[in-house]
Formats: sequence, C-alpha cells, structure tokens
Amino acid sequence: MFFCLICNNRVNAQVQNPLDQLVNINIAADSLINSLHKLELKTKLSFAFDSDQLRSKRNLPFTFVKAPLSTIIDKLLIGTGLHYKLVGNDIVIAPKKSSIWTISGHVRDANNGEELIGATVSIPQLDAGVNTNQYGFYSISIPAGVYEVLISNLGYQAQKLKLNLTENKEEEIELFLKTNKLQEVEIKQSAIAPNPILSNVQSLNAKQLNSATYYNGEIDVVKRLQMQNGIKALSEGSSGLFIRGGNADQNLIILDEAVVYNPSHLYGLVSVFNPDVVNNIQVYRDYIPANYGGRLSSVIVNRTTEGNSKEFHVNGGVSLMSGRLAVEGPIVKERGSYVVAFRRSLLDVFHSKFKLFNPQSVYYDINAKANFKVDKDNTLFYSVYYGKDRLLSENSYANNWGNVTSTLRWNHIFNSRVFLNLSAIYSDYSNLLDLNADTLSQKSQWNTGVKDMTLKADYTYFRSPTNQIKFGIVGTYHRFSPGEASKSLSDEFNIPKDRSLESALYFAQELRLNKYFELSYGLRLGVFVNAEQMKNVFDQQGNRIEKEDVKSFVNPEPRINISYLPDSRQRLFLTYNRSYQYLMLVQNSTLAFSSLEPWIPASTSIKPQYANYFSAGYTFTPDKYIFSLNGYYKKLYNQMDLIGHAQIIQNPAIRSQLRFGRSRAYGMEAQITRTEGRLSGTLAYSYSRVYKKIADLNSNEEFVANYDIPHELKLSASFQVTDRLSLQSFFIYSTGRPLTLPVGYYQHDGINVPIFEKRNQSRFPEFSRLDVSAQYHFENKLTKRRALSSFVSAGIYNLYNRKNPLYYNLNSAGMGTASIEYAFGIYPWVAYSFKF
Repeated sequence: MFFCLICNNRVNAQVQNPLDQLVNINIAADSLINSLHKLELKTKLSFAFDSDQLRSKRNLPFTFVKAPLSTIIDKLLIGTGLHYKLVGNDIVIAPKKSSIWTISGHVRDANNGEELIGATVSIPQLDAGVNTNQYGFYSISIPAGVYEVLISNLGYQAQKLKLNLTENKEEEIELFLKTNKLQEVEIKQSAIAPNPILSNVQSLNAKQLNSATYYNGEIDVVKRLQMQNGIKALSEGSSGLFIRGGNADQNLIILDEAVVYNPSHLYGLVSVFNPDVVNNIQVYRDYIPANYGGRLSSVIVNRTTEGNSKEFHVNGGVSLMSGRLAVEGPIVKERGSYVVAFRRSLLDVFHSKFKLFNPQSVYYDINAKANFKVDKDNTLFYSVYYGKDRLLSENSYANNWGNVTSTLRWNHIFNSRVFLNLSAIYSDYSNLLDLNADTLSQKSQWNTGVKDMTLKADYTYFRSPTNQIKFGIVGTYHRFSPGEASKSLSDEFNIPKDRSLESALYFAQELRLNKYFELSYGLRLGVFVNAEQMKNVFDQQGNRIEKEDVKSFVNPEPRINISYLPDSRQRLFLTYNRSYQYLMLVQNSTLAFSSLEPWIPASTSIKPQYANYFSAGYTFTPDKYIFSLNGYYKKLYNQMDLIGHAQIIQNPAIRSQLRFGRSRAYGMEAQITRTEGRLSGTLAYSYSRVYKKIADLNSNEEFVANYDIPHELKLSASFQVTDRLSLQSFFIYSTGRPLTLPVGYYQHDGINVPIFEKRNQSRFPEFSRLDVSAQYHFENKLTKRRALSSFVSAGIYNLYNRKNPLYYNLNSAGMGTASIEYAFGIYPWVAYSFKF
C-alpha cells in the first residue's frame, strides 16, 4: 500500500509539471512574440519576457501533434540566443548566458622547445590578453565564439591562430626567432597591449644580453644590469647593485629560485651567471609582487635555460678573461631535455694582472639542469649550480669563496585555470679568508657562510584575462656562521652562530578595473624566528652549557600599484610597498670590493629592517620610441652600520659594535629609447640622494650614504651596419661617491693615528668611461642538417683612458693626504662565441 502511494505521488508530480503537458498546435512563420502569445492561449500558461529583447526575433513554421510543451518551446527558440526556465507556473524567457571557455598551454621557442617568459597571448576582438608566467604557461578565459588569437614575444615572429571556441582547449604554441636580416632586426613595439601583470617589471632575455657592449670581452648579467638607468655601481669592476637608495645587501638575487648571497667572481669583475645558460632576467624595483620578500630594494630573478628538447647542440666561447663550454639536448625528444655548462677564468693562462689580486687567481663554475614532462599536466625540473673563487695576494695569502645551489621543481596543472609550482631549494654560501700572521705556524683561516633549505608552493589562478590571483606559502631554514677560526683549538674569538626559520603566507591579485585603470595589490605575512647561540653560559657546577636566545617577529607587508591608461600608448602609475628584511650583511663600507661578507639575522639585539616605498611613473610609447619618467621616495628604518674602526674578524662582540638608525632616499629617472631602425639606443639620466642618521655616528648628525651618487648619465647605442656586422657603444658619467678622509694625525706609541673628518664629507673624483665594440656573425654549413653559427667581437674598454679611482690608500707614516689607487685604463679585447 505504501509503495503504491509513492508511485501515485510520482505520477501526479509528473502530470502536474506544465512543461510535460501534450499540446496540438500549428505555428506559422511569425514574430516570436506573436507565436508565444498564441502558445499562451493554447496552454493557459503565462510566458514572461522582455519585449525589447524579443522584438527582432522570428520563428520558423512548425506543426505539433501531442508534443510536450518543452519540445515546442525548444523548437521556437532555436537560433535566437534565448533560453527558458519554469518559475512557479510562469515560463520565463531570457537571453542565454554566454558560456565561458578557457584556452591554456605554453608558449615555447620553436627551435629548442624552451618556454618563453612574458610572451603575449591576445584576443584583439575582445581587447583582452595575458602574458605567460615565469614557467611559460598562459591561461585566458573568454566566451564561446570564433576568434583570432595573436601570440608575440620580443625577438620572435608573431603568430596568428584561428579558434572556434566551444570547449576548453589546450594550445601548445611555438614561435620562431626572427631571421637575421636587416628588415627584421628592428625591434618594434608590440601592437598588443601589455597585461598589468608585467607592467612593473624590467625583463631581459638572452638575445638582449648577448647584443650588449661587452665588459672586457665578457657577456655579463650584472654588468648588463649596471648599464640600466637607476642601477648604480660604487666603482669600476664592482658587482654591487645599488638600486633606489638601497644598499647592496638589500637586493634579493635569485638563480632558479635559489638565493645567491654573493653574485661575484674576482671581487666583482665577473658575475656568477654564465651567459650560455641565461634564459630570462626579471628586475622588480617599483611594485614588488607579494610572492617575493625579505629585501628592501629590489628583486632580481635569473632563470636558466631548460636545454634543447629537439636536438643536440654545443656552444661556448673564449675571451681574455674566461673560456666556457655548454652542451644541451633531449632526454626524450620534446618531452625532456638537459643542459650542462662549464666556465673557467683564463687569468692564470694569459697572466692578466689586476690591482686586487695576482695573475694566479682563478674562478670556475658549473651549471646543470634537466627536465622531464611526465604527462601533459606534470613536469619535473632539477637544476644545480656550483661556483668557486681562489684568489691569491702577492704575499700568497688566499681568499676562497663560492656558492652552491640546487632546485627541484614540480609544475602541476590542476585544470585550465589553476597552475602550481612546488619547489625544494638548497643554497650554500661559504667564504674562507687566510688570516695574516708573522709565521706559517701561526697562520689560520676565518670562515663565514650561510646555508638555506627552502620549501615553497606557488599557486596561480587565471580567473579571467583581466583578473589573476596568486597565493602561496614559503618556509626557509637558515644556518648562519658569521665567523669562526677553522684551525684554532679555541672558540674564544668565534662570532656566535644563529639558526633561523623564515616563513611567509601571501596573496596577490592583478586585475583590470575598466578601460582606463589597472590594479595590483598583495599582502605578505612574514614570520621570522631566530635562535642565537649564547657564549660563556655555565650551569651551577660551572660546566659550560649550550643555550640559545630565541626571538620571534611577525610582520604584515602590504603593497599596491594602480595604473591609469589614457590610451594604448600611455601609462601612469602609483606604487606603495611595505617591506621587511631579516638578514643583514656586516661589512666595512670603505671599499667597493670585499673579501669578507658575514651575514647575520635579526635577533634580540638586532631589529629587522623595514621600509616604506612610494613611487610614481609615466611611460609614453610613440612609434619607434619609448619615453619614461619615474620618481620615488623611500624611508628605511633600523638601518645598520659599524662604529668607526670596528674589527669584524675574531671579534665575538661584533654585534655590540653595530649601530642603528634611519635612512631616507629620493630621486627621479628619465629615459628615452629608440627601438626601430638600424640605429637604436637609450639615453638615460638619474638624480638620486641617500641620507642616513645612525646613533653614535657622525655626532648623531645626518650624513650621506657611501653609495650616494647624485648624478648619473648613461648612453648606449647600437648600429646594424649589415645583416652580419653591428657596432655598439656605451658611455657613463657619474658623480664621485662619498668617502671619509683624514684631516690630520696624532702620535700614539710611535704610530701616526689618523684623525678623520665627519663621515662621508669628501667625494672621489667624477667617474666617466666610454666603451666601443663591434660584432661580426659567421654562419657555415657543417652538414646538410647542422650549421655552425658563431660571432667574433672586438672592442676597447675605456677608450679615452680615463683614470677612475678604486680607493684611497691611507699611509699613516706621513702627514699628507691619502693617495689614490686607480682602476684599469684603456683595455682592448677580443672574444669569440659559437654554437653548432
């Protein structure tokens, strides 16, 4: 009985559904509104609709015999873009909501399968576009329809795709390099409007790096960056990067997601980045995305090549400073690849002598990387770097340092809109310095270093072409060794060690509000816990015990950027960043070159540094040119400096000789670039000031920082003479950097002790230099399938033999002024690079 009742209820429910009633009706070709009224009269039901939306709609003639009402309505609405819905006893007719589908995939180099970072994927019909992320992945969600998709990247031939989008599609896109013909070497502005994601990042690729004026025959990442407007170096040959009022240790330098604590070979004459494996370099100095943190001034991201996944290649080169060789090829064709590169200095071969070290000094580094595509949604990557310097002084004392980094990554595509990068990272920086002694038996070594182990997960959600969300988590375990004697039986003079855990959660969103405004914002929540080793702690029995002083910090770091685009060629922006830095470099700032770089963390006695940064900028891109103007103001807190004559080595109380205060920096940068034609180049000028006020220093009065360089003018130019021959030049002029000079001496135990003026009151002479070079490309067929491409470069460094100062040499034996040690004068060079 109960079963029958249920069945009867189900039958009654089905009969009661108005859409299931059977109808006999003859509908003529007529307006849709009239046909619906006729159907209303026949069924005694009410149809609700907006007459304006249906006024232009017409239907075909139909005859229905005992047809369900739902079938009749379906037939009437075919091709109208309308749908219906039963609401109570009313049938509501309204336009269909457009189906949203997603195009996703990677953009790669057609020649080697390398992912292209920052390539643009655009739908001109919708005025929508995205850029590939730093793993070459893109995702763009748009309504169903037939579209023309444009794909472009600097230095590559643009490609067009026609798509009939009726479902989610994966499109793996390959772009071909522009051939080396005069009409194609011109670098033109993309007709595709850039996405807000990359509007505040400067990007350099391998081609731009190789085409720059060489530094003593070297192709060098750091020297290329120092040629950019607003990025300053303290002196000739220095690898320090001083950006927007920040010190050199306030830049986060990353190699394949691993932190590089010392990016220098040969005290800065060359950087640790091998040009044969550079894929892309990104520099953030205005708006810094929330996924990066831990530094106050900039983020420099260097991603190495993945290796050719299609065919085997060998490339390399030789200059007066180094020789290099790299091999790359597929592990499984178009599914996996590898690259291995080796570089070694040739100073000991050519007996090149510099002022800072003898010609027997040597450096070398090794890069290796492999990747494998497990399936369409999962790819594994592993990269490793090992670099070492062995520098000898004239009296055979040595300074050895090096970096080791290792990164294991997993890229996973959850679906067409959600992308994950999961990384396990290791970084080890170590520095060993021989300590001077009267006898060999008393000679010892001083070690400093930092070891990091990091786990991080970065998610990207491509919600729409104008709305991208990023979020993630990162944790790093640091081990600091600020200084210890390696051959000493006692730890009496060792600087206490630290262990730290630095972690962060972040969220960021980048979206286009309307036709004129774009917004990027983010919040990073940083947590830092440090355990500092305590020395000379004893129990009640007088036994030494191990104890640590633990201190925790929790700080939010908001950042925001808003851009106004009055038209497709102009952009104005405002930026604010709040940043915290928990790691500091203890270094005597009198020299631009350093053989000792001890890092220490925030602790009970050392507060973390933080900064408030404001900037505004304007960019105008008429045909053939790019004009930009930027201004900034930065306030920095808990800035650290050493007291005068502080001893770093064998000083366990070094933390007590640190002083803290505030810094302020402001400046403006103007630049004009010609991007088309045989003659291209950039004219750039920057004005900047940096002031510090540190407790107990300079009578507690404000003083200029030692990296305060008010005026700097840079001019770079390139002229394409033929399709194979090009000429380059680079000129720089800048104000001399500050220093503190002695104004007299007094006698103490028969020794002249200098009496110094107020801090940084004097300046080095003005700095200037002109470099010129030429590059000629060869191409020879070795086989029917393989070609040898190579180029020879020659140039003159410091063409007019300017004597730029390196440092002042203070001689306490006399009462006169200090003598100046000068850098290299005119220096001709030649270099050769090849690939086959």
